[in-house]
Amino acid sequence: MSLKDIAIVGGGGLGKEIAVLIHQINQQQLTWNVIGFYDDELPAGKRVVGHLVLGNVDRLNEIDYNLHLVIAIGDPMVKSKIVSRVINPKITYPILVHPSASLGFEINLGKGTIVTAGCHLTAEVSVNDHVLINLNSTIGHDVSIGKFSCIMPGVHLSGFVSIGESVLIGTGASVLQHLTIGNFARVGAGSIVTKDVEVGSTVKGVPARK
Repeated sequence: MSLKDIAIVGGGGLGKEIAVLIHQINQQQLTWNVIGFYDDELPAGKRVVGHLVLGNVDRLNEIDYNLHLVIAIGDPMVKSKIVSRVINPKITYPILVHPSASLGFEINLGKGTIVTAGCHLTAEVSVNDHVLINLNSTIGHDVSIGKFSCIMPGVHLSGFVSIGESVLIGTGASVLQHLTIGNFARVGAGSIVTKDVEVGSTVKGVPARK
């Protein structure tokens, strides 16, 4: 069986966790060969959880073979900029779903989406490209999540919630049903969102306020 080459952008904490995710996928079904990390801040040759840093992000545009790439960056804006820098047609973005994640009916995941351990997506959920759904989060029915958004650990999105593009939902936050979180908004950790959040706003608290 031929393994698929995959690299991770981002050698920080999230990158380490994505390496674990890939390892646990391989334990269930041997699929991926991790060739290493790419990172603008770490020196080439450094080891991160046993894998070499191969260079900065721009080096990816020099690759002349087919490579799968996962963006392990928690900040939506930074993630978006990195994707725009990678223009190599040899590179594709796989969907990674942890074996313990639960996907229900009519779950649509865009390219580059990462669903980590313990997450539950119930029914008729639409997730755009390059979205992170982090540990033990629950995504209710009829939820939509815009591209590049990051759902941090332990988040709960109720039914009919609409999350815009490049939104960050902090750890342990909850969003009540039928609400809209505008593009580029941020929700603080532990917040409970009880009304719509405007584009570009930052809200936090119980209930969440600007």
